[in-house]
Amino acid sequence: MIGSRSRRLIIALALAATLGPGWVGAQPLPLDPARLQEWFKSVDRNGSGRIDRAEYHHWATERFFFLDKNRRGYVTVDEVRDVVDPQAFKSANRRGDGKLTLREFVNAAFQDFQAADADRDGTLTLQEM
Repeated sequence: MIGSRSRRLIIALALAATLGPGWVGAQPLPLDPARLQEWFKSVDRNGSGRIDRAEYHHWATERFFFLDKNRRGYVTVDEVRDVVDPQAFKSANRRGDGKLTLREFVNAAFQDFQAADADRDGTLTLQEM
């Protein structure tokens, strides 16, 4: 079962999308509701007040390519250390090769999506975040 660690990961990735690096897995930043709301609005492309799976997938894909600065098709734990907790990276790295591919990244992000989707309607509200 995915718990608060995953919810912290999704919030960390969300904040990192607007703030840039700075989140350290073991010590998450205090939640800034204004920045979270800013991120939420940027991901909620249709303005429905909910982030659906397509919008979230789009965001996760963009985030991966932003993190993959060398354009190799994968990121290493060292490249994302400021954004992703090393333990979360290890869990997402299904092949265990130390390289997180787009597929692994998006799959991990969707585990977080499912964990945050408290009412199980396939969308995220700001309150669920």
